[in-house]
Amino acid sequence: MKTSVFASLLGIALVGQACTSLDSQVFNQASADKFPASADELNSIVGSAYGQLRFAINDVRTCNEAASDEMVVPTRGPDWFDDGRWQKFARHDFSSVTPPQINGAWNYAYTGIAQTNLYLSYLNASTLTISGKTTTVAELRTLRAWYYYVLCDFFGRVPIITESSPAGSVAQSERKDVAAFIESELKAALPNLRADITTETYGRMTQGAAQALLAKLYANAEVYTGTARWQDCITACDAVTKLGYKLNSDFFALFATNNQSNGANVENIIVGVFDKNYAGGNNLTLETLHPTFKAKYSLGADSPWNGYATYADFYGTFANNDVRKNQWLQGVQTDKNGSPIIYNDAVTGETNKTLNFTPKINSIEKAAQNEGVRLIKYQIQSNLPGNSADNDWAILRYADILLLRAEASLRLGNTADALASLNPVRTRAGLAAVTTLTLDEILAERGRELTWEGWRRSDLIRFGKWEGSWTTKSENFATPFELVSRDPSRRVFPIPATQLSSNPLLKQNPGY
Repeated sequence: MKTSVFASLLGIALVGQACTSLDSQVFNQASADKFPASADELNSIVGSAYGQLRFAINDVRTCNEAASDEMVVPTRGPDWFDDGRWQKFARHDFSSVTPPQINGAWNYAYTGIAQTNLYLSYLNASTLTISGKTTTVAELRTLRAWYYYVLCDFFGRVPIITESSPAGSVAQSERKDVAAFIESELKAALPNLRADITTETYGRMTQGAAQALLAKLYANAEVYTGTARWQDCITACDAVTKLGYKLNSDFFALFATNNQSNGANVENIIVGVFDKNYAGGNNLTLETLHPTFKAKYSLGADSPWNGYATYADFYGTFANNDVRKNQWLQGVQTDKNGSPIIYNDAVTGETNKTLNFTPKINSIEKAAQNEGVRLIKYQIQSNLPGNSADNDWAILRYADILLLRAEASLRLGNTADALASLNPVRTRAGLAAVTTLTLDEILAERGRELTWEGWRRSDLIRFGKWEGSWTTKSENFATPFELVSRDPSRRVFPIPATQLSSNPLLKQNPGY
């Protein structure tokens, strides 16, 4: 898959260069109904289409996490002010212009939709019979459904554009209609998707991926459409289980640099495929670690950026015997020789300071370089040639499905069923099984299990906690601050100004 992505991107680059010369000699051409004509050409379509999927690790994840109780990006002296976007995320002070990651998420999804629409038009026009063509069409429709899921969750009312849509601007559809479109696409694609869990299907949209997306859609159905669909959620979760997905025995193997080949695919259902040489973009190490870690791990071109951290309250939800607590760096940090790391803090002016990551942060406007514990959930890769790591991004995995099933069961009044779904996740984490359960406890378990995986914002909204007060507590900051707005309109993001300018049929979401 990684090789296919690289080859496809190279091909696109060469085509782009050729098109700059309008009098170029044409040596060969084929009509649309003759492409793709071979398995190799079909694979080139697949590889290019999947290239966009991995970039959910960027703006989509950031919007979902930086505005939640799991992630905070405090300004550290001259670093991380960035036009105030991180403080706006923390305060839910969104506008059509900032934070710019909101527009980035819109572009991420519609770029993916444009690609899949283009390839679907090729395949629909082709009169040739190629082995795998029907499956590829189903994969592309499932991939497109993912992009529409992001749009539905983020913006609510968005235009639905398919390969058969006429040229020109398209008006928004209601959120419930976007949700219905996603459901219909997934159900239509399901029979033609592959069901096997193998290295050959790793990184591709399968029946497991479609059922997992349906489970997500049904879990959030009341938010999206006003009508709860918890039994449908359970049915979709059970379908994932019947396909053979299961919890990997090693939690951290799911996020290792070799998670494409270490058996993690039994749990990782949808992934964004990364490669340090051919499919870059995994900069998780740079986002959170202190610059001194460049020497410790012989990192690539840049020193780490020392930005993303978590709230002290969220860190405090991890019991000491929870193996998932090891995804955080807290306390005195050592170099490759085991000696304490010494640095000069440009924020406080202190020199020869021991690097000691502390849960409490002085303030969101002025944090010292060492404040805030740091995430190392994804294995730190040493001796990188550049800034990108090999770890594939886990978008949807089986632990999430089990926790969704537990939630749906509890909401339907079946506590025993909920416990049976939730306790294996706890047991894998080294925790004792529980015998009683509340929705708040499920939300807390989801937080510990799915930390920074890009689901926290939608979880908080679904559980009625989005207008919470996690940023005001003294455990988090020496100088607490208030959310600017607790307006329910912030449950969706604003339509970006650049999109409103380019499409006159778009209407801004209420409250913005």
